[in-house]
Amino acid sequence: MFESKQNGSALIICMVFLLLLTILGISSMQSSTMQEKMVGNAVEENRAFQMAEGALREGEQYVESNSAYSSTTAMSLPQAGSVPSGGGWAASTAKAYYHVQKIAYANSVFLITAIGYGIDNNARVVLQSTYRPN
Repeated sequence: MFESKQNGSALIICMVFLLLLTILGISSMQSSTMQEKMVGNAVEENRAFQMAEGALREGEQYVESNSAYSSTTAMSLPQAGSVPSGGGWAASTAKAYYHVQKIAYANSVFLITAIGYGIDNNARVVLQSTYRPN
């Protein structure tokens, strides 16, 4: 009758197919891991932005409520080389700081700079606003 010679080609084809599927699976795992890291970084950046935004609003409230910054009070410039303790930065929370600087004495315009950090301090956002109290 018929004699068939087995060459083992089915085994080789299956092994090549299995190798291709393994490579495809590994590359998709690496892609999903990268996307996970990107989402985590975006969340941290958003958290830092929210902290800086809150500190900016707190700095504006500080200017609004502090009588030393009123438009009728004359403020003298500090002497050259003198820096207030802490560098003039006020901590609004554990992860955000703000600094208030008067930039126009006649019109009482203030430059408020705020820095916010994410949970792991790797994400940092710096915001500035010019503020004129009512």
